[in-house]
Amino acid sequence: MTGRAFDGKTVWITGASGGLGAALARAFHDAGARLILSARRAGALDHVARGLGPGAAGGTLLLPMDICDPAAVAAAAAEAAVRRGAIDVLVNNAGQTHRALFRDTDPAVYRRLFEVNVFGPLALTQAVLPGMAAAGGGRILVISSIAARYSSPYRSGYNAAKRALHGLFDSLRAEEHRNRIGVTLVVLGGVRTRVSVNALRGDGSAYGRMDPAIAQGMDPDAVARRIVGAAARRRDEIVIAPVAQRWLIWRKTWLPRLAARAVRLGPPRG
Repeated sequence: MTGRAFDGKTVWITGASGGLGAALARAFHDAGARLILSARRAGALDHVARGLGPGAAGGTLLLPMDICDPAAVAAAAAEAAVRRGAIDVLVNNAGQTHRALFRDTDPAVYRRLFEVNVFGPLALTQAVLPGMAAAGGGRILVISSIAARYSSPYRSGYNAAKRALHGLFDSLRAEEHRNRIGVTLVVLGGVRTRVSVNALRGDGSAYGRMDPAIAQGMDPDAVARRIVGAAARRRDEIVIAPVAQRWLIWRKTWLPRLAARAVRLGPPRG
């Protein structure tokens, strides 16, 4: 139980218009945080804020932005600094995945995936770091995936982007320790959200389908509560996944040849 571990703390959550982002907003609100919520859709953000409870919407700062637009990110960070001061906790939750073979994927799709999953969080983190350090510290949460540890077919762009996140933010943790800024990498298994529906096909169009594994995934509110608990305990990294998905990480680490064989695609049919 985290109780009011973030009472009065300013927590900025990206990708907050639904799914896990909305669940994180609820969990941090219940832990006492003052929220800043960002995503592209202003109306959806307002809906999330109003769902937090009586009076919560008025105390929640909504900063709609496209995480892929550096100018929009800089403007949002400047407004957040003026209206809320230093950020105590930044939750880099915005992300997008991929469903296509490597050979069928336009390079522009890979660039888009890195913009959403890597360069956007990088830019926002750089924007809030000076204020966070000047205020005496804070915490950066990075919502990652077992895809960073165990690559499977049809997700090459997503796998690559999540691995890049780990390299980037592991370094940041080491560099900013002296400024009392911590980094929590959250390695997730399947969560019951619309992540696969919003995935990109190889031509950049929407995948538009709910994967069965995602439909049967973990409850986002339960996952969000565990993430808030990990942040309160200042964990460097936490894996939140069913045993079967944890096994994938273990197999990749200790039995790499077996893991490589297990994910191979068979010969074409027909």
